[in-house]
Amino acid sequence: MKKVLFLLSLALLFAVSCGNSSDPVKPEKQERPADQSDSADTPEETDHADSGQPSDPAEPTSDPTDQTEPTNPTDPTGQPEPSEEPDSDKNPDEPQEPEDPAAEKFCQYACTKASDCVQVSSNAVYDEDNYKCENHKCVYLGCLSDDECDEVYGAVTQATGRVYRCNKNGAYGYPECTPICSSVEDCNLYGYGSTQYAYDLDNNKCENGFCVFTGCLSDAECEATTYSDLYKCLPQEYSGKTLKNCIVACQTAADCSESGLYECRDSVCVMKSCESDEWCREYDKNYSCL
Repeated sequence: MKKVLFLLSLALLFAVSCGNSSDPVKPEKQERPADQSDSADTPEETDHADSGQPSDPAEPTSDPTDQTEPTNPTDPTGQPEPSEEPDSDKNPDEPQEPEDPAAEKFCQYACTKASDCVQVSSNAVYDEDNYKCENHKCVYLGCLSDDECDEVYGAVTQATGRVYRCNKNGAYGYPECTPICSSVEDCNLYGYGSTQYAYDLDNNKCENGFCVFTGCLSDAECEATTYSDLYKCLPQEYSGKTLKNCIVACQTAADCSESGLYECRDSVCVMKSCESDEWCREYDKNYSCL
C-alpha cells in the first residue's frame, strides 16, 4: 500500500511539472529610457541617426541644394574663379581707342545771365534773346525770326532788292540772316557770272530757297576781294563747323596780338588754351578760364 501511494505521488508531481513548462511566466514590461521618443515603437518612423543604423541611400540626410556655396569657389587646379565673365566682344590683341580728351578752355568773359553776353553795340540779331548763358559761357543762338532780319538788313533790301530771311541751316553752324534765292546766281554779290571774288557765284549754293556761303577757294580770291595781299583763304572754326574765309595771315604770335593770349598756328591766329582763372586774369581782370 505504501508503495502504491508513493508511485501515485510521483505521477502527480510529474504532471504538475509538465504543465508549468508549457506556460512560462512572462517577464515584466521594461520601462523605456527617458531620452527615446514614442516614434521608436514603429520601424517606419525610426531615426536612423539615433538608432545607429546606416541611412537609406534613397533618402539623403540633407538636401544638396541647401548647401551654401563657398565665397571664393576654386577650380580643380586650386585657382579662384574670376568673379565676372570676361567681355567676349573685346579683343585683348586689338589696341584700345583712347578716351576723348577734355575740351580745351579759353580766356573769356564769364556770364551769369544772357544779358551779360550782349556787346555794347548790338542789333536785333545780337541782343539778349539771341544768347544763352551755359556753364558761365555765352552761346550765340543766331537769328530767331524773319522780323529780326528785316530790321537789320532792311536798308540793304531797299538798295539791292535782296530779301534776307532767317535761315536755320546757316553756313556758320547757327541760324543766320541770308538772302532768299531761286538759283545760285541770286547769291552772287558781284556782277552776273562773276567767279574771281570770294563771295560770288562759285562760293555759294542755293539750298532750300536760301543762299548758303560755302567758303573761299583761293588766296587770289581774297586778295581780289580785299585789295590786300595780307588776307589769305584759311580755315576757321565756327560753332563746330570749319569754313574757309578771308582772314589776315600771321607768321608769329606778335602778328596776332600784343596781349600774349594768341599764338600763330598754321598761319592762323588762335587763342591759347588756359589752365586757370588766375592765368587769364593776368591779361584781363574780368576774364575766366572757361
